[in-house]
Amino acid sequence: MKNRLIFIGNIFIQNQAFRDYIIRTIETDGMALDSIEYYREADRNFFGDLEKRLKDEEMLYILTSKKSFTLVGKLLCTLLGDKLVLKKQMLIPSQCETCVENSYRLDINTSAINVIQAQESQEIPELLITLPSAQQKLHFFETPIKEVIEALKPLSRQFDVSLAFSQIVEGWVEVSVTCNTFGSIDKFIQIAQERHPAKIIVTEDLVQHIIDATLATQQKITLAESCTGGLLAYYFTSHAGVSSVFEGSLVTYSNILKENWLAVDHATLVKHGAVSEEVVAEMCEGALNVAKADYALAISGVAGPDGGSPEKPVGTVVIGVKSKNYENVVRCHFKGDRNYIQQQSALTALKMLILGDKKVFFKKF
Repeated sequence: MKNRLIFIGNIFIQNQAFRDYIIRTIETDGMALDSIEYYREADRNFFGDLEKRLKDEEMLYILTSKKSFTLVGKLLCTLLGDKLVLKKQMLIPSQCETCVENSYRLDINTSAINVIQAQESQEIPELLITLPSAQQKLHFFETPIKEVIEALKPLSRQFDVSLAFSQIVEGWVEVSVTCNTFGSIDKFIQIAQERHPAKIIVTEDLVQHIIDATLATQQKITLAESCTGGLLAYYFTSHAGVSSVFEGSLVTYSNILKENWLAVDHATLVKHGAVSEEVVAEMCEGALNVAKADYALAISGVAGPDGGSPEKPVGTVVIGVKSKNYENVVRCHFKGDRNYIQQQSALTALKMLILGDKKVFFKKF
């Protein structure tokens, strides 16, 4: 069964922050979206497309602006031979039995449709679709994606689950696990973890898992960022309650701040340059000393599109992780545009943190 999201209204096309909030809310609620579609107000193609959708087995969210909300109801009535009635101060199809303020659900054959009126700067109304099948997400580390697929595919058939694979960065594969009719996700995950100890973490949100792990051990994290400009800090601070484990981030974009805030030696910068293992190691040390934290992550690189050289082309990023008992600094070569290079850098730093202290981060919570 396909899970689809349809936006109807110019506000969803224009306002990216609002649109991203809605997508994030739906996916956090457990709906893994197969597609997202956009229509402007009064788009004539929508009626024909909706008619096709009603013939398929689909879970369908239709997010509308205030202007389009009643119009969508009229179109549904036309397709179903129904009429609009007033319920909870909304004009909605009479066949609808489940509704709350600004949100109603229609069950048509084997499909479910949730029509929601969303307004900018307001909380999204209640979602009325629940998933028919259980889902889990696991993160497989230190193994190429081809080997992860070869390791888990036979096990998925044994326990009747479906798998979808994505390589987040090198050495980190995210696996979405969906339970089929007679499947068992719990048994699949149990056997997978037994066969691959210290390689699998089961969580919907890896950053939240890191927060929970450091909180359980009463440890703290600090950051020193250059080319990522605070992106790694955002990954942490987007989670409520992170202040218990996160000491903060120093965005030392210039060499002057690397020296003054992190005590990176001037001679090290002159000799090796800001994008070097030597400088990143000193950034980690300086961040630990400033914050008195247990873990420090540091990133310095060339995100592009300019600034590269033959020795350090665009995409060259040095990432370090340091604790009281562990230190690792690696040079990476990422490809893509500026934003994707920054994201790969921050995600690789998370991976390095986890692998640097397996006793802490591979525990179950």
